[in-house]
Order: sequence, then structure tokens, then C-alpha cells
Amino acid sequence: MGFWKRLKGEKEAAKPAVKVAAIGDGTEAKRMAAALELARDVDLVGSEIVEHADGLVRRPVLSPPSLARFEEIIRVPGLAAIEIEAPPEKRLELAQASIKAGLFTSIDPPARAGEIEELKKLARAYGVGFRVRLLPFYYPPYLELIRLADEEALGPPTCVKLGVKRGGGPAPADLDPVRWIIENEIGFLALASRLLGKVCLVHARLERASTNNNPASSVISMKFKEPRRFGYFQLDFCPDMFIKTETDPVHRFIELTSAGGVIMSTRGEGQTLKMPALIVRGKSTTTAFEMIRDDWVAVYDNLAQETAPWVRGKRDPSPVTDCLMDALSLMALAKESAEKGDEVKAG
Repeated sequence: MGFWKRLKGEKEAAKPAVKVAAIGDGTEAKRMAAALELARDVDLVGSEIVEHADGLVRRPVLSPPSLARFEEIIRVPGLAAIEIEAPPEKRLELAQASIKAGLFTSIDPPARAGEIEELKKLARAYGVGFRVRLLPFYYPPYLELIRLADEEALGPPTCVKLGVKRGGGPAPADLDPVRWIIENEIGFLALASRLLGKVCLVHARLERASTNNNPASSVISMKFKEPRRFGYFQLDFCPDMFIKTETDPVHRFIELTSAGGVIMSTRGEGQTLKMPALIVRGKSTTTAFEMIRDDWVAVYDNLAQETAPWVRGKRDPSPVTDCLMDALSLMALAKESAEKGDEVKAG
């Protein structure tokens, strides 16, 4: 109908922009604010233009406030949605308050599956949307890889390899790999569930670095409930490794193997190889996706572009919460396996 109205010279009634606030003073809140400022049909409130070394930039005015102050903020007239970046001890409390105020609420990944279920249930009760910002699920090369996997472009997938290499310095002192993965890489690990389903068997070797001068590596091997499906996740801290990046010095890669070939994503946030962002190697052909957008800022742009249709009820957010809960369950099994020194079955 929009095309015919424009063809006949009829003007469509402009829809009011969706008012969204971004709360937090961390990197993610600032990137979300910048993306929301440029998003179509979104009016970013609670932010200001400030001078920066890179020029004028927009940033959220508010740090994660007290609950009393936060409840004043979420009652700004016309506010429809809120992006919350807050420490774990505040995140649940602030999300509950915003949902009860009737706002569509978007948060960082919680560290416990119980929190996700609680917030989903609360959002349904108040008739609003709830979204977890699981960033890898909004990265264009990974989105294309998921699409190809769903279409079984090379046949049914049988094995997934997920690798993370963090450079730019040594591993943190007394590194707890379980906590590190949950806080930094749980979204990436959740891709395993999205691609191959639920895990039934886990064997893990998790290396806890005792000093801040040595590299550290951890490996989680997985067997999935679907027959003939396997995978592994590997985390390496590489103190002297240079990783080309505009954000954090982390290189992620994915290999998804099927009967007919391999789909590879060669980067994610950082880059170590001068290769196309996505490569599909079949039995007799190789396809390289060289023009796909591969900068990490794209995840925030995709999140922001999803916001207005989400609030207006025309689109559900990416269905990531089930995959996130699977990944959190996987980490519980990995911790148990590492402590026992043996494989552990899922309940």
C-alpha cells in the first residue's frame, strides 16, 4: 500500500518515533546510544552531545542509578523502551522496575538462567517485550552463517568449532575461566546451541592462570543430542599476539562442518588473517563473502534497527534467550567436568 500511495502522490501519515533511553556509562551503553541516534524511527532520550578526542559524540548521561532515581527516569513521558547496561548486582533489579513500568526492556546477558526465566515471565505478565543483547547473534557474518546452516547449504551440519583468541596482554591474574566465559563469551558459546541443538555430553579442561605473565588455554568438548553432532569451544589467552581491531583485542572464528563442506567465519570483533569474513567451501566450489559488513559496530546498528519494529509489535527480537540458557547450562556441566576430570552427561 505504501508504494501505491506514493505513486498516486498521497502522503502517508508519519508515525511518531519510538522514544528509547540508554542507561549506563560503559562501552556497550555508549555504542548502543550512538546506534540508536542513527536508527530510523527512534528518538533517543536521556543523552547528550559531548566533546571527545574523535570529535562530537553522543553518550548516555546517566550511570546505572539508584533504584529510586531509576524509577523517576523510567516514567519520562512517552518513553517506550530502555537499554540497560549495569553491573550484575543491579541488572535484575533495574530490569524488573522497567518492565513493571510498562517499558520494553533490553539488557546484558544475565549470568543465571533463573534470572532470564523470571524476566521473561514478568514481561509476559505486563504485556511488554524483553530482550537480551546477545551480541554475536547480531553480527552480519554469523547471521549469514546461521542462514546457510538452516538451509543446509552443504548438507546437515555435523560439527562446530568455536575459537576465541584474546591478545593485547596476558591473562588476568588468578583467572577463573568459567566466570570469564560467562561474562565475556557466553553469547559466542550460545551459537553452538543455535547451530546444532542441545548438548548431552561435555568434557572440559579449564585452565586457571595463577600469574598474569603466562598464556592460558581452556577447551570444552561437546556431544549434542542429535545423532552424529559434535563440537568444541577453545579459549586462548595469547599475551604477545597482535590482533587487528577497533574494539577489544579478541579474534573469534567458527568452522561449521557438513557432509558437503565447511562454512568458516574468519573473524569477530578482531582479525588475525587477511581473509574474507565468511567462506563456504563445498565439494567443488568455494564462495567468499568479501562485501559483507564485518565491523563489530554492526551488531549495535542491527540491535538499534530492530528496536522500533519490536516495540510496535511488528517484529519479535532475535530468539536468543533459549540459546543463552543452553549455554549457561553447558558452562555448569563444563565446570563439573573440569573438577571431576571426566565427561559429564546432561540431566
